[in-house]
Amino acid sequence: MLGTAPEGARPQGRYRGCDDDDRRVVAGAGHRYGGSAEQVLRYYDEAAPAAGWRGTEVPGCFAKEVDGTTAYLTVEGPEGGVLLVEVLADREASAMC
Repeated sequence: MLGTAPEGARPQGRYRGCDDDDRRVVAGAGHRYGGSAEQVLRYYDEAAPAAGWRGTEVPGCFAKEVDGTTAYLTVEGPEGGVLLVEVLADREASAMC
């Protein structure tokens, strides 16, 4: 999901990291995007379930089981013309959205 974005979005960079203390991982991607937040949500409301993610009660947040851990896909923006897409997970089963 980090490589997919609404039409007209331009990749701006990716990042990843982990925290050994929390056993938390994060991977994300930024995209330059001139569209609206509504367009972003509409796009991911279709693209995420097609890739096996299920919606949550929080708009722009999706969940998926990966190797016994719940991973969360979050979509934010575009704020200041930047759309952020992140995947977060930890072994403590924390709610990430």
